[in-house]
Amino acid sequence: MTQSLVLLPGLNNTRAVFDGVLAALPPPVAALALDNLALDTVEAIAAAHLAQLPERFWLAGFSFGGYVALAMLAQAPERVQGIAMLCTAPFADSEAAAQKRLAALDAVAQGRYFELVAAAVANTFHPDSLANAPLMAARQAMVQDYGPARYAAHVRATAARPDRSALLDGSRPTLVLAGSHDKLFTPEALAAYAARIPGAQQRVVGPAGHLAPMEQPRAVAEALAQWMGAAA
Repeated sequence: MTQSLVLLPGLNNTRAVFDGVLAALPPPVAALALDNLALDTVEAIAAAHLAQLPERFWLAGFSFGGYVALAMLAQAPERVQGIAMLCTAPFADSEAAAQKRLAALDAVAQGRYFELVAAAVANTFHPDSLANAPLMAARQAMVQDYGPARYAAHVRATAARPDRSALLDGSRPTLVLAGSHDKLFTPEALAAYAARIPGAQQRVVGPAGHLAPMEQPRAVAEALAQWMGAAA
């Protein structure tokens, strides 16, 4: 039986972040990767996605996409068959963290968006990935497509998001996946909240930093297929 899977990308990502995952998913999974619109709240992005999706689907959010996925779950819980949190967490920013994010928008207003992204590359990939020229080129092309306007909107949406950890209550199949060397959402931090979700599956893929869907697409696809019960 074919199962619908919706994939949501992260900050500085287009749906291209899932290209390798889409190629590796088994035939029973009909997957659709979406771009997050340049809207200032995760709720508005979620509503736009829900308006174009089938009645029922499995939902996976990577990083910022996890915040949007939780907003979709809040708006239409009856439509979400299962939820996968990929290198992400359900908690709100502290006030200090939110202000730090918003401060980065000054650099964007000064035309320094691509400079910001370049400076963060070492924190987002496993060291081995930095020497992978095709991977770095794919990431650069994705960032160019994403652009500063979408980044600014998504930073504002990230800073304003509420804590939605209560939604991860085990009432539907839940997957929490971490990159083995992720500095932004460490495996230890994700394991701590996953342990409080009844029946949640936990997976660590690697070697990978934060961009696990690009660095280890086959392993991410395998984890998603097993979570959905669609593994070959």
